[in-house]
Amino acid sequence: MANLPTFWKEHFSSNPLSEISSFQKRIDRMMNELMELRGGSSDSLMDFSPSSEITEEEKNYLLKVDLPGVKKEDVKVEVSGDTMTIKAERKTEKEEKGKKRFLSEISYGSYVRSFTLPQAIDEKKVDAKFENGVLQVSIPKIENAMSKQISIH
Repeated sequence: MANLPTFWKEHFSSNPLSEISSFQKRIDRMMNELMELRGGSSDSLMDFSPSSEITEEEKNYLLKVDLPGVKKEDVKVEVSGDTMTIKAERKTEKEEKGKKRFLSEISYGSYVRSFTLPQAIDEKKVDAKFENGVLQVSIPKIENAMSKQISIH
């Protein structure tokens, strides 16, 4: 049997969070397919799950969330301590009389996700903008919480 570090490298990427996200998307797809097989309406029970990304810079974090088809007024950003919560809703279009959906792979519903950041943030200076279906949140770190290199004498 291969040793554990070799097994891990062969079967998983270097970023475990991307593996979790990929796994979550596969589970969502399977649940949607299961609902369709059972004759239920998957869009009424399943929430949509947008992709997100957090990058760290020297003085802040940058959170990006893809929210195509969501209106700016249907997005909420809340900060509490080291936790940021994003809430969004993609509403279904009203079906017009005489018009039937032939195929729908678009997920509708509400989205709520909380991100715990690795250190405290400056809540008063958080800046959010929503452009072309992408939410970008700049999250400044607290000055005294940022790492500082110490010179050795």
